[in-house]
Amino acid sequence: MTGRPPPVPDQLLRRLADDRDAARARVERLTAELANARQQLERLEVTHQTLLELAGAAGPPLPPAYRDILDVLTDHPDGLRPKDIALALALGQPTTSKNTIEGIRAKLKRLVGRDLAEEPQPELFAINQNNT
Repeated sequence: MTGRPPPVPDQLLRRLADDRDAARARVERLTAELANARQQLERLEVTHQTLLELAGAAGPPLPPAYRDILDVLTDHPDGLRPKDIALALALGQPTTSKNTIEGIRAKLKRLVGRDLAEEPQPELFAINQNNT
């Protein structure tokens, strides 16, 4: 025994070098995929945050009575008076009560305050065309 290890066959050295190169290529590909996934995640987080901010800016969802009023106004782009809206919603008998009309008027004023409706003339309400 001479104390020297036997020589490594060239074929084995080439195979090991090829394996090393393939592993490096896989690492580079996985690193690129990871960077891409991180970038997509960052973009999704920004989008999610933006959507949350927009939803918060819009305020809470409208109660059904307010949505019903907006539906009536949508069908009448020239606008309606509170009494006409009450009649269209069939709130009450053929003649609607003063309290019902006042309730509709108050809701309309709130919709104007939220920029969902407008009051182009006193007591005439229409859907806000700038917000649709």
